[in-house]
Amino acid sequence: MSIVGLGTDIVAVGRMADLLSRHGDRFLNRCFAPAEKLDLSGRHATARAMAVAGRWAAKEAFLKALGGEISHIPYHEIRVRNVAGGAPLLTVTGVAAQGLAACGGHRVHLSLSHERDYAVATVLIED
Repeated sequence: MSIVGLGTDIVAVGRMADLLSRHGDRFLNRCFAPAEKLDLSGRHATARAMAVAGRWAAKEAFLKALGGEISHIPYHEIRVRNVAGGAPLLTVTGVAAQGLAACGGHRVHLSLSHERDYAVATVLIED
């Protein structure tokens, strides 16, 4: 296996809290898959903003790892969930999956970290 893409992104939790406060469900419906929204729904405001910030950073990191023209890829096709034990998993569908295949990627690794005011994500794509 070889690395075909690497991307990192950092997001301010406060920025996501503001977006959620101003745009709420409209923002979530546009950028998150139904399963992601369900996972976010039971959290109190601070935890929800932190989780949204992490997922947003992961989506951005994936797009950076793809490289090239990425503006046509819908955010809701880049999905983040936690597997048993809490590890994050990034999956893609539709145009995002086509972009992954086009860059020669077959396996996506995601690392997320949160520290009070920030969430950071790194995505590694292997062939």
